[in-house]
Amino acid sequence: MSLQEYLDQIIDQNIIEKILNPNKESFPLGDFDNYKEIPIEWTKNININDFEKTYLNIGRFEKYIFIGMGGSISMARIASFINPSKIEFIDNFDISTIKNTKEILNNPSTAIFICSKSRNTLETAILDQIITTNKINKFYIQDDLKDKKNILATPKQTGGRFSISTHLGILPFYLAGFNLDKIIANINKANKDCKSNQYNNPAIKIAAILFHNYKKNKKLFSIYSQNENDYIADWIEQLISESTGKEENGILPIKDINTIYPLISFSSNEDLFTDTKINLKIDYSESLFYKFQILMYAISIFCSLIDIQPFDQPNVESTKITTKSLLETKNIDDTSFLDKANLSALVKEIKENKGIISLLIHGTNIDIEQKKNLIKSTSKISSEDQRVLIFFAPNYLHSMGQLLKGSFKNIQNLVINLHGNEDLNIPNSLYTLNTFVKKQGYSDHLELIKNERKSLYFETNYEELMKNLNNLIND
Repeated sequence: MSLQEYLDQIIDQNIIEKILNPNKESFPLGDFDNYKEIPIEWTKNININDFEKTYLNIGRFEKYIFIGMGGSISMARIASFINPSKIEFIDNFDISTIKNTKEILNNPSTAIFICSKSRNTLETAILDQIITTNKINKFYIQDDLKDKKNILATPKQTGGRFSISTHLGILPFYLAGFNLDKIIANINKANKDCKSNQYNNPAIKIAAILFHNYKKNKKLFSIYSQNENDYIADWIEQLISESTGKEENGILPIKDINTIYPLISFSSNEDLFTDTKINLKIDYSESLFYKFQILMYAISIFCSLIDIQPFDQPNVESTKITTKSLLETKNIDDTSFLDKANLSALVKEIKENKGIISLLIHGTNIDIEQKKNLIKSTSKISSEDQRVLIFFAPNYLHSMGQLLKGSFKNIQNLVINLHGNEDLNIPNSLYTLNTFVKKQGYSDHLELIKNERKSLYFETNYEELMKNLNNLIND
């Protein structure tokens, strides 16, 4: 079928109506008990009165730090790129970053936001315990019925990765200097444009292109933003992988430009929709909210077309449950349970595997420059018949984690715990940060195996890993 025929199919079946009023014709229930539970609050228009008064009371500080994981922190990351003097975030366990954040928080003109819709995100809770002890200017962004003194309420009927129209999406941009009226106008305009069952609906165009390539068995997409540091590619990576990566199905987004794969890009060029390319024009203004809202509709429509529930993430919680179980063992520091492979096996896997390899990195002593070096090395190793991807914990567990356990069984996962020379105590805990990170990494390896994925577990340090990757590049 042609792209036009898939556009016709979406219009004829009025799939946008199936998204707005979910039923058994829309998509499977997934983890939900009934269709009334499907979280589609994000499709409703919002009003400035729901934000303005609360934000006036908060906007008196000089700097704002957001702590969280996955969709709860993704918009704050983008805002931090646009205005780094005002907005910072932390979504990792790098000890140098943690120490630096604690120093910044000593300034009384700094406020901090703990972003966790459920208040049960384990990694966010640990960072809160370590970083924000006795901090007065602390606020929580979480599911609640209404805003309170230090709580900014998000609707339970909106999932984390679909939260751009809540405090999780709007607040960091408002504090970065964006106009609240214009943010809300862009979100509401996108709702109007995307609810129309017409060919000029941009979400329908994007969904049709995704489905057109999917039906041609092109399930790997390149995703690219004009600035690799703006975190926009990370945002769409999570939206795609966590929404579609279930039931051995979905799309695998890869953060680079590769002419072999269809492309989703964000650039200063005009919007473009062709058989194999989607470009969305961005200028780091309030219009970002319009483009992001469109993409959420597009992915929801696409999931309906491939019969996947877009709003749950059944495999995300599993690693957390296994980690808690391992931490409750009698000897918390015992490592005899680990089934470790040596680095020669890692080199062999990368040399001999001609498909997709994912390096899943855990550690507490990996700074930004070291991450960049690892990313560059894996990029150089990749070739036309082999893709070496790299993801960093704990963030990947809340973005790519669902896809890695729910789709694409052919990926060879290499879970790597990198030792470091520093450690931190976690207040009111029986274990240190390094112990937690090690057991979380091994837990994810166990969950990959449990879900019949290919996985090997390694322990090494940054220097040894880089040495082996560089040897592979030079071979």
